[in-house]
Amino acid sequence: MKKSIQSWGNLYQKNILTTNSLDSNEILLSYGNLNSYGDAAIPLGQYGFKKEELKLEKEFISSSKTIEKYLSENKKMLYGLPGRNNVTLGGAVAADVHGKDGAWGNSFIRNIDSLNLLLPNNDNITCSRTKNAEVFYSTIGGYGLTGSILGIKFQDNSIPFSYFYSSTTKKGQEIQNLLMFFNSNKHNYSVAWVNLLSKKKDWILETSNPLENFNKPEKFEKINMNEFGFSLGLIGKNTFNSMGIINKIFFLFKTENKIIKNFSKVFYPIGFVSNTKNISPVRKILQIQFSIPKKNEENLDELIDLLIYNQVPLLCSVKRLSSNENSLNLSFVQDGWTIAVDFSEKYFNHDSIRYFYKKLIELEGKIYLAKDSTLNESEFKNMYPNYKDWRNIVKKIDPNNLFQSKLSKRLGLKQW
Repeated sequence: MKKSIQSWGNLYQKNILTTNSLDSNEILLSYGNLNSYGDAAIPLGQYGFKKEELKLEKEFISSSKTIEKYLSENKKMLYGLPGRNNVTLGGAVAADVHGKDGAWGNSFIRNIDSLNLLLPNNDNITCSRTKNAEVFYSTIGGYGLTGSILGIKFQDNSIPFSYFYSSTTKKGQEIQNLLMFFNSNKHNYSVAWVNLLSKKKDWILETSNPLENFNKPEKFEKINMNEFGFSLGLIGKNTFNSMGIINKIFFLFKTENKIIKNFSKVFYPIGFVSNTKNISPVRKILQIQFSIPKKNEENLDELIDLLIYNQVPLLCSVKRLSSNENSLNLSFVQDGWTIAVDFSEKYFNHDSIRYFYKKLIELEGKIYLAKDSTLNESEFKNMYPNYKDWRNIVKKIDPNNLFQSKLSKRLGLKQW
């Protein structure tokens, strides 16, 4: 069946043929709900693999199920919830997603007991930390390049599940001041917004905690996923300092307070204002999201200034991260900080970003590949020296290079 797909940032579009069987002669890639900003989920060949009807062992959950559907059905919380409600479980595994619990919760890998994986040779295997461990670790944060993730078995956890949260807002200026206000208390969910168009980098930090047994109807609020067909592109260009003025007004009118928020407002914040496609020409955006180790956090100001040099930043968020469980993957998670900045594709300067990448590599930083569309092969390989170990494992799994994405081609991930 023919299908037209595109990345969430609208940077990549492709017409593909969907298939639910593997053919050893065809280059393909499994895909989910296409929430990647860049080309990580865009097949290199003409086929997209999607296994609709799955026969899984009872304890495995289908990888095509969305995170929100899993939460609503099971009333169980997960580590590392991403910021969109329709991310599939398979996509969350492949990108090793992270959330507002990074300081204590780690990334999505912490949820996983074992995976049911369809290998490129059509073998169906179970892998875990103790069984086929190398395949397990190279698949989580492996961007779908080891085969098709069919099912996931989750570990039990003690995270409180709640529909409501007590949310506290704190305001300030300067990045280094912001970092001091983050805390790693268990069950805190923290994220900061930073105005990179202000000289002092105004910031707003929101920290939310679950309210158990809260006396209100318990249900998930429906999220409107519909998107507009138009955009206010002049704002994205910051014409007449329009973006700077909007950011300043938002900062000034935001009050420091404590309020009750429902689950959706805490974990799925993307709306009309925060969806930067609404202020970008032709609704095309790209995002640079990077991590930097905590030992180098004093360089964060310099790094951000390099990132936005000759650019017009639309939105910036800051979160805390903790250590990657294993280095046999391409996860960007490390003990430190992650900063994500949105830009309009039309006004993005691909030359000046190279200076930022050079400094990021010096500071042992990494780009989040699920969002990436600008790295070149050399930059990636300097950023991820562990890719050689990952590649050696994946070469054994997929010797004929059948599972390939636009990302894997661009960054030279599977050169053998």
